[in-house]
Amino acid sequence: MRRRFSLLLTLLCVPLPALGLAVGCGQTVIVDDPAAAGGGGGGEAGAPPVQNGEGGKDAGTVPLEEYVDPGCPDVEPITDFACDPHDQSSGHCAPGDGCFIYVQYPVEPCGQEIYGAFCARAGSGGQGDPCSGGGECGAGFACVVTGSGTQCVQLCQLSGDSRCSPGLVCEPIDVAGMGGCL
Repeated sequence: MRRRFSLLLTLLCVPLPALGLAVGCGQTVIVDDPAAAGGGGGGEAGAPPVQNGEGGKDAGTVPLEEYVDPGCPDVEPITDFACDPHDQSSGHCAPGDGCFIYVQYPVEPCGQEIYGAFCARAGSGGQGDPCSGGGECGAGFACVVTGSGTQCVQLCQLSGDSRCSPGLVCEPIDVAGMGGCL
């Protein structure tokens, strides 16, 4: 029985890049299809893409020894909040709309992240409802990748009264200073 369990566990820890996600022991990570992003020539899971027929170097047993800091200056992220995601009734958004947070990651190595919020049509998703990121969550919620899948989570303030339901804790999410009830 133990041998079957080990085999099953091993099979569950194998990446599934053809499906666009990696399933493993622990957290599930959703990744973009590298071919759609115009990436390199592929390679094995976990290996850098092959560029111009040349392979990457193996990091060995201590990969951080080979890391070279690009020398980026420490700067504050850019913010662009068109509304207040913690006060959905502030009047910044039209009736039926909600204030939703976002993060825009830089494309260049030393670029700045942009954190913000915008008004958009509110969905019907509440705490724990599955979502795919496209307007499915209600006002005051965000679509977040969690250990239980991608789901709507209620926004909360990291300091002070988090207003999370009993059994949930206000945890930081991708937008700096914002939390989600997880």
